[in-house]
Amino acid sequence: MSDLSPRPRITNRKGKLVRRYQDYRSHQISRMSDPKKLLCLISRGCHDRTQTSNQTNAVDWLISRKVSHTIIDGNDPEERVERNKLFEISGVRGNYPQFFFEFQDGTINFLGNFEKINDLNETKGLSSEVLAQHPELETWDKMFGSVVESFD
Repeated sequence: MSDLSPRPRITNRKGKLVRRYQDYRSHQISRMSDPKKLLCLISRGCHDRTQTSNQTNAVDWLISRKVSHTIIDGNDPEERVERNKLFEISGVRGNYPQFFFEFQDGTINFLGNFEKINDLNETKGLSSEVLAQHPELETWDKMFGSVVESFD
């Protein structure tokens, strides 16, 4: 007859992983207030209607909210090196648009794709009461409030 009692959990390893993730998230969140540039990787030669529509919508939101950004056209041969560098950072090739933050120290972090920008866009309508009750929410203003055009 086999013992059906639950196996002991390896809580020490799990605890370390949780703490490491929490430290990582805390660092990410604290960096959101640092001055940063927004890089938008798009493709002006994209033939996928959904990707083209997503690119247009995302860039229109940035323009309408006066968020400084730099466009990198993944279809432009002159920007191939930069495109490949951004693909390597995101781990996603050929899917547009992609968004990145470049910090003053030269570090580039992948922010996300269209879905991330769309989710942030939807936070613009949240009431101040909801935001006060949920300070952990990533919002448009938290994410893009410290975006600068240049580090001059």
